[in-house]
Amino acid sequence: MRPPNELLKQLSPTERVMFELGDFFARPELTPVGSAYTAAVMGALIWSCGGNRLEIDGLEHVQQLGKKDSFLVVANHRSFFDFFVISYVLYFKTNVSRRMLYPTRSTFFYDHPAGTVMNLAMSAGRMFPPILRDQKKREFNKYSLERCIDELARPGTVLCVHPEGTRNKGPDPLAFLPAQPGAGRLALAAPLTIPVFILGMSNSLGTELVWNWTNPTPHTICVRFGPPLDFEDLKPKANTLRAQKLAADRCMAEIAKLARR
Repeated sequence: MRPPNELLKQLSPTERVMFELGDFFARPELTPVGSAYTAAVMGALIWSCGGNRLEIDGLEHVQQLGKKDSFLVVANHRSFFDFFVISYVLYFKTNVSRRMLYPTRSTFFYDHPAGTVMNLAMSAGRMFPPILRDQKKREFNKYSLERCIDELARPGTVLCVHPEGTRNKGPDPLAFLPAQPGAGRLALAAPLTIPVFILGMSNSLGTELVWNWTNPTPHTICVRFGPPLDFEDLKPKANTLRAQKLAADRCMAEIAKLARR
């Protein structure tokens, strides 16, 4: 599902290059290449920084899913590495598809050359599609949402989003940011939506590495999966902003329940 040329013209040269790379690596036929790279590189990184510290709960909710199942993962957002940890768990402790996409805000990862390099190095280019911050490019964001919905319609696609829309930098990890309606729209379109609460990763891999091998017990990384969410009452009005916001709020409410468990 390619955007029309008039939307592509809205992108800066750096954004355009990264979009084309992401679009290329998102091809289903390249999944074996991307997943092999991710398993080897990011798998080793997360294992070395958190393998001894993981406390996983509720895994049965995803262990019943297989390679052909498509679903949406919604999680809170405290660390740059939240979804890398969640993906690590999905990769190595379940049988779900390894075709995973991570829609991301364009800041840094799409509008800075160093972000392009990091996107390729950390996710094999699968931080895709971009959500642009510039309000003048809102039409492109509409395309990105439609692209996400289109990808979820493909068998064996796992789409991972943070309903909060950005990292929660507040002092209380259980005081979540407001949910964004875009996440609700995806939840209403997804075949299945799985909530996840994650806590324990910082943004310093050096610190995480030391804790993992010298003092893991007081520095656990909690990953809690919940049962699939039910949106049947909202789906008849899925095209309305109200239903989308209610769906997004429901996602965060379920994540909050997991946090208190």
